[in-house]
Amino acid sequence: MIGAAVVELLAAPDVVALIGDRVYPVRLPDEPELPAVAYQVIDEKRARGAVSNPGIVFSLVQLSIVAADYDAAYAVAWAVRRRLERWRGEVGGVMVYDVLEDGAQDVGEDAPHLVAMTWRIHWKAN
Repeated sequence: MIGAAVVELLAAPDVVALIGDRVYPVRLPDEPELPAVAYQVIDEKRARGAVSNPGIVFSLVQLSIVAADYDAAYAVAWAVRRRLERWRGEVGGVMVYDVLEDGAQDVGEDAPHLVAMTWRIHWKAN
């Protein structure tokens, strides 16, 4: 469920201007056009209530941003950051309560360049 929301959130004009529709689950295709983004859930917890389950989910989602070079990768990372940070609303069939960046790091030193960003997304299925 959260994957559909991530794809829809990354379809914002500023991000699409850089990556088009090149957003993939888990990993990129064998020879992708760059820049591109792969997303995957790396941790997920569900809120517990005293009497019932409130249905709120806390997902940790990794975005792997791959581009031909460092500058292009960071241009995408900044567009993603501007789009996602503290976003709230309904998207992709879920109600998103908050989106917080948990961290970002360069992965490897070779081209293509990879920036791995992790995001905490608090959401509930509609």
